Amino acid sequence: MVFKCQENSFLKEFTSKVVKCESTTEPIVEYGKSTKFQGYQITVEDTILFPAGGGQPHDLGWLNEVKVLQVLRKGEEALHFTKEPIEVGTNVIQKINWERRFDHMQQHSGQHLLSAILEKDHDLPTTSWWLGSDDSYIEIDVPSVDPKILQNVEQRCNSLIQSALSVEVKLCKANDPNLDKAHLRGLPNDCMDTIRIICIGDVDENMCCGTHVSNLSQLQVIKLLGAEPGKKGKTNLRFLVGNRVVNMFQNMLDKEKALTAILKNDPTRHEELIQKLQKNFKTVNKNLQNVLTELAQYEIERVINNQPKPKYVFMFKKEATPEFNRAICKGLEKEGLFIFCASEEPDKPKEGQIIIQGPEEHCNVLGAQITEILKGKGAFKHGKFQGKASDLSGINKCKKIIEDYFNNLN
Repeated sequence: MVFKCQENSFLKEFTSKVVKCESTTEPIVEYGKSTKFQGYQITVEDTILFPAGGGQPHDLGWLNEVKVLQVLRKGEEALHFTKEPIEVGTNVIQKINWERRFDHMQQHSGQHLLSAILEKDHDLPTTSWWLGSDDSYIEIDVPSVDPKILQNVEQRCNSLIQSALSVEVKLCKANDPNLDKAHLRGLPNDCMDTIRIICIGDVDENMCCGTHVSNLSQLQVIKLLGAEPGKKGKTNLRFLVGNRVVNMFQNMLDKEKALTAILKNDPTRHEELIQKLQKNFKTVNKNLQNVLTELAQYEIERVINNQPKPKYVFMFKKEATPEFNRAICKGLEKEGLFIFCASEEPDKPKEGQIIIQGPEEHCNVLGAQITEILKGKGAFKHGKFQGKASDLSGINKCKKIIEDYFNNLN
């Protein structure tokens, strides 16, 4: 069966009769992510809402005022998933989420064009593709692709878009001689009665069940985002088409404006200034480490020279680094003291790093209490606990527990 959405991809509203309404718990799948669902699957005589297939996600829309959350094809039926039932025999006005549909049309037609140019001009066949919520990719059957080839492919695709080649649909039967010109791959076995072929001028003919533009000019532009290693020695080529390119450019402009406001310089000098800031940061960080090393040595000597000798050391410095805490523990490890050191994560003030070190009898009593209060993750090893605390709000409580423990020993 060829659905109304496949006869006319630009039809935004259509009236049809409900022929079936059944309860379902089949999950909703949105760009590969599955969520639990409990509701109804509604079948109508025909539909303009595209059921997921051919790598293209399902449409969203409405049956009268009832929201359609998913559309799946089962045999010759399209199942519309809703939270509310609709009585069999009801004539419903189908409306489509056009922004989503047209986005999918642009990405899908763009994929056909991109795959055709890669294969025809460079003998690089597409083995699969993925249409995501933000970008898409095609899988190419080679371990890597020369960047110059990708540059040529992008230019060739955009040249064809500018030439406004027509995109047409041909419907054929299984024994139709026109099928000899098409790449007969990808359609389920139960779609073989009437076969739908997408024709892009004289550039490509490909069997497909998805919705497509009617002219390449409607793609606006195609942008390749880069090639990445795929599975089994293949390459994933990420791309954007049409409005997604415009949206990406707008996001980049917004980020540039925000960065310009922070750096207070011309955008053409951003790279220069950031390199300068990075260099300054390295210098400042090195100086800070030197100061902290000197401070750690001062703290170690203060504890060692203190009279009477303390039974424990509690040190919580928000600005300290893990290296500072380790230096304190190392410098005092032969003194036989119970040591607790903690510091905050710079960008997560409630989280931090902790070290507990000392005689086993003290660590056995205090270690479990402290790590429980601070929600510490780690393990005691060779008389030392070193790990992360996910809640430093109880740091004063830990200090009181340590104080009380050693006061009671006296």
